[in-house]
Amino acid sequence: LPKTRFPASCNLVTTVVLSWAYYDEPSNREALLAGRTAHNHLLAAESLHTMLGMKSGFAEYPSRELEDAWRANLWPDHGWGGNHGTATDQVYADYYMRSKTLSDRLVTTGGESLASRISVKPGAQMPVVVFNQLSWRRTDLVEFTFSLPAGWQNWTLVDDSDKDTPFEILDSGPEKDKHRIAFIAQDIPGVGYRTYYLRRANEPIMNDGHTESREIENEHFRIVMGKGGIKSLLDKHAQWEVLRTDKFEGGEILQFTAPGNAWEDTEKVTMDHFDRTANHDFRLVSMRKSAIRTTAIYEAKFDDFSLREHFHLYEELGRVDIDIEILEWKGTIERELRVVFPINLDESRLSYEVPFGTVEMGKDELDFSLLPSAVDSQFFPATYGGDHALAFREAIDWIDASSPNFNSNGCLLASDVTVHVFRDESEHAVSYPMLQHVLLSVRKSLAWNPEYWCTQKGDHRYRMAILPHLGDWSRRYRDGIAFNYRLLAFTADTGGSRSAGPLPAAQNRLVLEPHNLVLTAMKKGEDDGSVVLRFYEAEGKRSVAYIRMPYPIVSALRTNLIEESEDAIPVCADGSIELPVGPWEIVTLSLKV
Repeated sequence: LPKTRFPASCNLVTTVVLSWAYYDEPSNREALLAGRTAHNHLLAAESLHTMLGMKSGFAEYPSRELEDAWRANLWPDHGWGGNHGTATDQVYADYYMRSKTLSDRLVTTGGESLASRISVKPGAQMPVVVFNQLSWRRTDLVEFTFSLPAGWQNWTLVDDSDKDTPFEILDSGPEKDKHRIAFIAQDIPGVGYRTYYLRRANEPIMNDGHTESREIENEHFRIVMGKGGIKSLLDKHAQWEVLRTDKFEGGEILQFTAPGNAWEDTEKVTMDHFDRTANHDFRLVSMRKSAIRTTAIYEAKFDDFSLREHFHLYEELGRVDIDIEILEWKGTIERELRVVFPINLDESRLSYEVPFGTVEMGKDELDFSLLPSAVDSQFFPATYGGDHALAFREAIDWIDASSPNFNSNGCLLASDVTVHVFRDESEHAVSYPMLQHVLLSVRKSLAWNPEYWCTQKGDHRYRMAILPHLGDWSRRYRDGIAFNYRLLAFTADTGGSRSAGPLPAAQNRLVLEPHNLVLTAMKKGEDDGSVVLRFYEAEGKRSVAYIRMPYPIVSALRTNLIEESEDAIPVCADGSIELPVGPWEIVTLSLKV
């Protein structure tokens, strides 16, 4: 593809054909989740191995392994559910699972290699290197599994300045020799790392306590739980009640009837088998307060599944996380499950993330009247929203509802779900925004030989976050992106030999400024030993990009998306580069250091 400048509206072509997206993840959740996780881990693996070879050369760069993993990950959505669909869908699912296995291995080898180069101080300690693949500094949650060195019974966690770091002990599952903890990693450099240390301790860890209150509060929020979810969520900084819960509560599960084929209708739902969490006994199982957060766990029993929800409120993070488990799902046909968040706004601007941009509904969407007359007048309007706007949209990491008033309130929702609904589709629909993540949709497959339903029996898990803000989506979209690009932690054998290095305890490997430029890839060049960067302008602003690496840039070329060179970029005396970037523009650079 040639070098282009993409306004937000140019991304809409990929969001019009949405019925396929609806068929993909809500009807094939586990396969699509594996593919999505693998995609993000492959980007992390490319960054890690590029960091390691940036100065010393790329002799150990795993080009073949990365290519194999990407090939396993790149499957088109239009292949799902064709003739003999049970067989073709399984091929897709198997390859997505394979891509996740390969990507996990590549991330682990890169992370452990990085950790092996970190200087270790004398004493009984284990370095824990926290890696951030995104281009801005982050303070965020880390979940980390490790094995204790021989002879250790107790331990503590400190940062690189020997300051004690609070943590929470998590269930390590069936691996009895493993330990799993969560902590808040502070100020991790963009495309860089910071080292924490597990140290042997004499005293056992005092982990947490329990309470029976239905209210949770910290300096950011006050939460009151109701019959089906969050009854009240007060943003204490803005003094704003984020949710309007006169009809549904925040995080409540809604069940609709989902009739029809998986793509050739407009994915409408009915109220024939409507159900909701508040119709059941939504009981508090435990309220746990640890050193980093308070977690309330609630359960309910529906006719076709069991529900478990974890509500997390952090001491240091201005967001509310919700983990949802749909357990023992029976695969009942013609059912759709959603989680709902009614936002307390009389008027709203609704936006969502698309590839390399953001779409505001009603503003950036395709004008069907401009289509050429040769387009099928029946097929296009009826199926793709030409007659009536489709209720759902496909988003990458986040959706948002914000007040149209200057610097007023809004709420961004991040999740690992890709299909979302923005308006109330139940009886007696309300006018305020009813943001919904579509969890499961059991519809009839496209396949005709044999005919089958995408039942997805078994257990399914989902992650999401509520991120209130002032102003519009631009205030918190980076937090929304970061939610699915989690901080990663690695260790190395403290008794083994140290690799080439040593490296400092913390390092920034790339500076990309200003803040509205979002890095999407850092990798070895396909045909040479260059470092390839790809980023885009994310807020519709003209900008001047400033790029600095840990070593002086010797030469810089601007390329197209397939790394064909176009223009040389002057290098500043200090080894950095600057270049103009247009609104929504995608930039690819080839750099020699």
